[in-house]
Amino acid sequence: MHGVAFFNDGRRVVTGSHTTLRIRNAKNGTLLGELLQGHKGSVFSVAVSPDDRRIASGGQDNTVIIWHVERKRIVHKLVKHRGDVNCVCFSPDGKRLASGSNDGTTVIWDMKSGTVLTTLVVRNFWVSSVAFSPDGLIFASATSDGIIHVCRTDNAKLVLKFKAHEIWVCGIMWSADGQQLISASHDKTVKFWNSSTGRQIGQPCTGHTDRIRSLAITSDSSVIATASDDKTVRLWSTKTYQQIGQPFKHPNTVLCVAISPNGAQLASGARNENLYLWSIRNILQRQDGQEGYKEVLEVDQQPRIVSLQFFLFFHHISRR
Repeated sequence: MHGVAFFNDGRRVVTGSHTTLRIRNAKNGTLLGELLQGHKGSVFSVAVSPDDRRIASGGQDNTVIIWHVERKRIVHKLVKHRGDVNCVCFSPDGKRLASGSNDGTTVIWDMKSGTVLTTLVVRNFWVSSVAFSPDGLIFASATSDGIIHVCRTDNAKLVLKFKAHEIWVCGIMWSADGQQLISASHDKTVKFWNSSTGRQIGQPCTGHTDRIRSLAITSDSSVIATASDDKTVRLWSTKTYQQIGQPFKHPNTVLCVAISPNGAQLASGARNENLYLWSIRNILQRQDGQEGYKEVLEVDQQPRIVSLQFFLFFHHISRR
């Protein structure tokens, strides 16, 4: 499973795997309605619009598909990229969508018409992650050479460019106030940046023993989550840059991670095609120290595991 995203109502989650998308109940993992079928290759990224009425997906077939959630049908099939579509992201007002591809381009789309508004071209490198600022006026695009480009949304004019990591940036997020950019990389670190100057803030988050694959952040920007090839998801404080509690262990490489809007749940997708739903509500309620985090995590790390292959539901309970 390469992509996972919560709906803004917090009650549903969408996953992308192989050629299909699935919408599931975020509490118990049950499938809601039929599969969304339309891609001709693996789905690499999914996003939900701010009003929960649309889903965007990008994949191996070089296309972006916009789905009508209630009708379970395709609204637009957006064809512009000439390589895998690695990432998709809605603007805060839902009127635009950004997509990044192996062809070295980030495309900004108009969601009403499905037409291209503007394109950022970065030759010879893959676009691995893209994110709109909280006000939607600018966007950040990260590439496989470790560079972050910050551009105007209306015309893709470059505002800021800086070297964030030596190798692949797998995820990029904005803080809620727009003052910081947070990046995660295959170099196993998470870094924090001043979004106006590109200067690094604080210290990197370190602890993963293999490359990071995905990055998520809580709505208040207090906690981030990272998924890694080391078969764990880890939580980090954006204030102390320290790991919160113990890792969430998986049996396989973890390819994607998402946090619910209210911070109560975490969803992770592994290479074994399972969706893992974790309760993290108490973690956000105890911001007093690492021992508190550890204690809560040891109690709460009892995920609901959803098998996408056989639609089996069961609890995997292990004390860490």
